[in-house]
Amino acid sequence: MNKISDFIRHYWPSVLTLSVVLYATLCSDPLGDSSMPPIPHLDKLIHAVMMGGLYGAIVFDRQRSDRSRPLTRRFIYLLAAAVIAFGALDEVAQVAMGLGRSGDLYDFAADCSGVAVAFFTAPPAVRKVLKM
Repeated sequence: MNKISDFIRHYWPSVLTLSVVLYATLCSDPLGDSSMPPIPHLDKLIHAVMMGGLYGAIVFDRQRSDRSRPLTRRFIYLLAAAVIAFGALDEVAQVAMGLGRSGDLYDFAADCSGVAVAFFTAPPAVRKVLKM
């Protein structure tokens, strides 16, 4: 039990972000009765922000939990691959669950774009925020 509480204590922003992403992408009607404003491709921007935010939250938590150990290239590359794989599985799950959601190749492309932006911006931003 101690390991679980330590994990949650160190990685709660990542867990919270992952929970929001899963709710927003896998719930049959995450907005309820309200609808999205008629802004073209707003959903793609939301996908990019969600996956980039997930990447950034994990980078932040990893660096915050152990400031003495710098982020390695291997970690940031593997994390990018893992979040991209998660985005792909999320799109597949939307189709497989049969809740009226559809997997979309353009949503996945937006997920990848969000990860790409976060790949370059999150590590230096986290170092600056944590004053490292």
